[in-house]
Amino acid sequence: MIVMRIAIARVRALFRRDATTDEIREELQFHVQMRTDEYTRHGMDARAARQAALRRFGNLAVIQDRGYDVRGGGVMETMLQDLKYGFRQVGQHRSFSIVAVLTLALGVGVSTALFSVIDAALLRPLPYPHPEELVTLNVDETTQGSQPSRYAPSIADIRTWRNLTTIISHAGNGRVSGFVPLIVETGAPQRLTVAEASEDFLDAYGVNPILGRGIQLDDTREGASAVALLGHAFWQREFGGDPHVLGRDIRIQNRVVTIVGVLPAGFFNDTAVWQARQVSSAWLDNRGSGTPAIARLRPGVTLAQAAAALDSVTPPSTMMGPTPVPARVVIQSMYDDETEQFGPTIRTLSMAVGLILIIACVNVAGLMLARGATRDVELAIRASIGAGRGRLVRQLLTESLVLAIAGALIGVLLAYASLDSLVALIPLSLPANSPVAINGTVLAFALGLTVATALLFGLVPALKLSRAPKMISTMLSVGGRSGAPLSKRAGQWLIGVEIALALVLMTGSGLILRSFAKLVSVDLGFDTANVVTLEVEPLDQTAAMRREYYVSLANELRRLPEVVSAGAIDQLALTGGGSYAFPTADTGANVEGPQRTVLPGYLEAMGVRALAGRLLENADLVSGEAVVVNVTVSERYFGSAPIGHTLRVGDKNPREWRIVGVVPNIRHSGPEGRVEPQMYVLPDPHVSGPFSMTLAMVMRLRGRESVPLDRLKQIAEAVGPRVLVGRARPAAAVLGEHVAKPRHRMLLLTLLGVFGLLLTLVGIFSMTAYAVARRTREIGVRLAFGARPAQVVGVMVRDAVWPVIFGLLAGVAGTYYATRIITSFLFQTAPHDPATLVAVVALLGAAACLAAWFPATRAASVDPVTALRAE
Repeated sequence: MIVMRIAIARVRALFRRDATTDEIREELQFHVQMRTDEYTRHGMDARAARQAALRRFGNLAVIQDRGYDVRGGGVMETMLQDLKYGFRQVGQHRSFSIVAVLTLALGVGVSTALFSVIDAALLRPLPYPHPEELVTLNVDETTQGSQPSRYAPSIADIRTWRNLTTIISHAGNGRVSGFVPLIVETGAPQRLTVAEASEDFLDAYGVNPILGRGIQLDDTREGASAVALLGHAFWQREFGGDPHVLGRDIRIQNRVVTIVGVLPAGFFNDTAVWQARQVSSAWLDNRGSGTPAIARLRPGVTLAQAAAALDSVTPPSTMMGPTPVPARVVIQSMYDDETEQFGPTIRTLSMAVGLILIIACVNVAGLMLARGATRDVELAIRASIGAGRGRLVRQLLTESLVLAIAGALIGVLLAYASLDSLVALIPLSLPANSPVAINGTVLAFALGLTVATALLFGLVPALKLSRAPKMISTMLSVGGRSGAPLSKRAGQWLIGVEIALALVLMTGSGLILRSFAKLVSVDLGFDTANVVTLEVEPLDQTAAMRREYYVSLANELRRLPEVVSAGAIDQLALTGGGSYAFPTADTGANVEGPQRTVLPGYLEAMGVRALAGRLLENADLVSGEAVVVNVTVSERYFGSAPIGHTLRVGDKNPREWRIVGVVPNIRHSGPEGRVEPQMYVLPDPHVSGPFSMTLAMVMRLRGRESVPLDRLKQIAEAVGPRVLVGRARPAAAVLGEHVAKPRHRMLLLTLLGVFGLLLTLVGIFSMTAYAVARRTREIGVRLAFGARPAQVVGVMVRDAVWPVIFGLLAGVAGTYYATRIITSFLFQTAPHDPATLVAVVALLGAAACLAAWFPATRAASVDPVTALRAE
């Protein structure tokens, strides 16, 4: 309150100068009169008493001015004067101001835009009631002598934990089933995201349906009527927000599901339908690889207390054999679980953006030092007529604040304009219910950043330029231009700092760029050129009907003149997923590896050739026994002659595969994935009844030929009724999506590295140009005494190159520690890769020397007579 009253009084004094001055004058006159009366009572005459009282108080005018300053008016007036003078300086030196403001705008703009992402990803609380109570639960099982294996809890685990009512108030589980055909009552099939949820799942989140009810325990029992809740966006889009949607049926694959509720907006926006998760009694104790359980702790319960209580009731696992495997509950706050994925990327980008901001501030500090050297006489005169060093520092800092405010305003506008592009480039899956925006928090950050940058780039020049002894000696020197060794040394130090920071930034960008180049150059074992994929889903068909449909569709596609070959696979390369097989070879070896179900023509469409034997053919479909293996299977389990060997899979209904061919290793999981034993098998012709396997068609086209999606859709629908035709995509686009995150990371960090390089070059160019301008007299003297222009240019460049060399050395040392942050992002690239470091040092050093050389060449064009006359 006292501070507030003082602030109000000072502002009031600023706008009531006359009234405040009159109050102080009256108060002084009152005290003078009291002292006069006192002297009169002691026997002095009135005139002598008045003079004695005035002598006692001193100069009343000075006291009055000091009183006005104490009341705050003087301080506020001085600040206004400083602001006016600062704006005048900005207007008078437009070139300097434009460079400084744009430099700061870039630094502040990039920092503000990144902070808006950090705010959305890390700083906002989870959008649920009492988010601090939400935790995720997993189970670690450890066999003797091995690392723990992490599993999602079983339904039995969750229900057991829920009984600990003093620890947990709610617990449930939900998992996304993926993209499956979902048919609304109009009969139009769509590919939508469908999820399953247990009872108490919504209660754990603290979310209540806006219509109807949630999922109850009876809904999850085996054989219960299938029920589901609609996501808010899907409800609005497909049902027009109809409040009478409850009780209506939709179809999920071949299952009729009754709508019992609608979820609020913002809750898992991408999920269209949440259906009750029904688990048979045989699977209640099964722990798997799904999503963790969600629980809400009782108020005041710590993670350690909860973990101890849950461990005490969690039974060991007997899934892997008769010997029980100890189980331990892994509990983590939901906030940490959702944000830990952002950590490495946010730290890397924060370091890069921080370096850019510091480079920008150092850049402007150097410019201010260089320009300040031309103001020696002005500052010296002001000091000689009574301005203290503090007063000069305040004036110079105010000028810095004016530049910082202008740069911040433009920077915030740049951040706002580039926000969508930045979010698209940042390799993060940001929460949909926490959008990135320039909000009050971000603006407060920008305001604080403005003040911080003003101090960062303004304080050192202000302290350097306000040294009174230096200014007085400068004033007494000839013309006030004889040199500014202090500003020269400081400028060289600043150039060195800029170079060191830029080297660290560019080395990180170079490592990411080199890593990405290696990533995309990995031989995947197949050729994506001219390959198109098509998603097709037959509806309401048995296994035999679906198999026949895909075979017929592949045959029809091969008849197209644009198509070279066509086939199908259960899981497209680079899209993840797939199943594992554990067959036993006729040699007795136990084979383990991914099993890919394909149709004849798939390997040909992917540009794969047989290294031994042959590829799959249509004739093999009858028995389904033919299998093609990769080189790893051949070398690891069969040596040099795998053709003709058999693999036996399954116990109750065993299936035997006969190896007919060997193909190169194909990296189905992507260039960063490890090479595994892989088996390419045909659909089992003996499977009957309902069948949910979906195959993706793969076609290789001739040259630059293309097939319109409408034509493909007509062919797919002509082969069989009731089909859902999805996307048709080039295989190259699938590869592009797979490497999208590292590509975006590379583009973003490369862009930041270019920004850092440009800012550094602008700083070197500007400071060298100012140095040349300041040394005009010296250059004139050198030329007058016979120095050649090339020698003068050499002197100017040498003065700029030495700090560049020291900056490069310091930067090399800094990269040793800084590049460790990006280790997790590097692919086949060491964080201290010497080739990258040498290339960056050479590039930055050459660019810095070039930036110094251009303004230095101006020295060669100086006319000695003109230069000396100007001095």
